[in-house]
Amino acid sequence: MTNLHNHKYITAICLLFLAFLHFSCKKFVNVGAPLSEVESSKVFANDQATLSAALGVYANMGLSNLYICSGGATLYPGLSADELTYTSSNTELLSFQHNAIIANNGTGIYSRLWVPAYSNIYNANAILEGLVSSSGLSDTLKSQIKGEMLVVRSLNYFYLINLFGDVPLELTTNYQVNSTMARTPTDKIYTQLIADLKTASLLLTSNYPSSMNTRPNKWTAMALLARIYLYQKDWSDAVATSSAIINSGQYSLEGNLGNVFLEGSAETIWQLANDYHNTGEASAFVPYSSSSTPSYTINSYLLSAFEPGDQRMVNWLGKNTVNGVTYYYPYKYQNRSYSPITEFEVMFRLAEQYLIRAEAEAQLGDLNSAAADLNIIRNRAGLPNTTAAAQSTLLTAIASERQVELFCEWGHRWLDLKRTGQANAVLGSEKAPYWNATATLYPIPLSELQLNPNLVQNSGY
Repeated sequence: MTNLHNHKYITAICLLFLAFLHFSCKKFVNVGAPLSEVESSKVFANDQATLSAALGVYANMGLSNLYICSGGATLYPGLSADELTYTSSNTELLSFQHNAIIANNGTGIYSRLWVPAYSNIYNANAILEGLVSSSGLSDTLKSQIKGEMLVVRSLNYFYLINLFGDVPLELTTNYQVNSTMARTPTDKIYTQLIADLKTASLLLTSNYPSSMNTRPNKWTAMALLARIYLYQKDWSDAVATSSAIINSGQYSLEGNLGNVFLEGSAETIWQLANDYHNTGEASAFVPYSSSSTPSYTINSYLLSAFEPGDQRMVNWLGKNTVNGVTYYYPYKYQNRSYSPITEFEVMFRLAEQYLIRAEAEAQLGDLNSAAADLNIIRNRAGLPNTTAAAQSTLLTAIASERQVELFCEWGHRWLDLKRTGQANAVLGSEKAPYWNATATLYPIPLSELQLNPNLVQNSGY
């Protein structure tokens, strides 16, 4: 049982603290005044109350299926990229698949992505402010919770800027300032995230504060930091940071691919627990029965990316044949029932770190090391070694490996196509006549533009 499982109740004080949660709000900044000093002193009066408040943040991150941290960052970018095909008629979901999202898309970009991300950020900011003003906490817990909340805030901002581009960088709960804040350049946000994650990695230890890796530790902060270095083309720091995680000896690749996404997997660096259901991905992707057409199928582009003999097809793809037609669907998470809970939302895992290091090594010209890291992932999937060929050839092989290792997982394919400048070439061919170059960024929700005169829309919307 995790600490989250041991805290199914949220105390009255914690409920007061979390009353500003945005899921029921019409606008992410429309949250009213922050807690008064008296209320804050109650919430942060002692270690137990503060811990309950922090656990409340995680509970709300995974509270409902298909919000940004509970499957949404997988589903919507998966439709936008070349991974998923939606088989029904919901026009909003089809707009993601056809790269024709409109700014007043109420469910996808607003309710499932934008609002939950800023809600998580606001909650993290509130706790960070409460920690500063509290005098009743142990230094150990204060450092731990601060590090965790910096990771939470950084993760949500990472996805906001990669989905929407420049967004308001809100680092306080000052709703008057936040409600009129202009968009912050992405480079400035990345600078903030790097600084925050470096701080978090110093505040946190390698030990987890909860069982089953359900709250961040030092390596969690560094896992996101390594990814950001890769995205920023800081190859040397990407190698150094991913190497620190790999060489820590705390994680190992699961030999059995079927165990990778189970709770307690040896390669999980951070997984988000939920007391009440399994993952949003399983609920969305796994059909009700063997005779049902999946709501989301693996499209031909992803299917053709798997090499013959790739065991990930056997372990991570499901297959239904309906009326003579065979449909493949994502099957990394397999338990679509509410109970028993056997799968948590895997936020970071070791395999990604090997692929980060391989790509950065290849970019630095260390082709032998890059091939060795790539082959660790390939061999686990039952595939033969790739040799240290020309740099461009090896980088292509690494990109292909990322496609089949990280498919339908936290939007990796969508973000990879964008950060490597391949989106127009790949999706322009695969998604004609729907694709246009401005589709690489989602639109800022129309309601946000209407309420904040300092926000401007992305091009093409």
